[in-house]
Amino acid sequence: MTVYKSGRDEKMDCFYLETLSIPGEINTKAVGRFFDRNVETIVLANSTFLSIFHNNETDDSFDFVDHISVYKE
Repeated sequence: MTVYKSGRDEKMDCFYLETLSIPGEINTKAVGRFFDRNVETIVLANSTFLSIFHNNETDDSFDFVDHISVYKE
């Protein structure tokens, strides 16, 4: 999804948060999408880790960035 500023052909920086799950499924995933010009950063959040990916529209590439462990207290 691409968002543009009104009256200009320039993309806005924006953020979306969605929850992905199937009813009765234990592992619900949250998805954060950050847009910065032509690079979209996708964050998949599980109960124990975050997975980060970059999608670059200009270079037509989708790259894995990092897995980050998280812990609930």
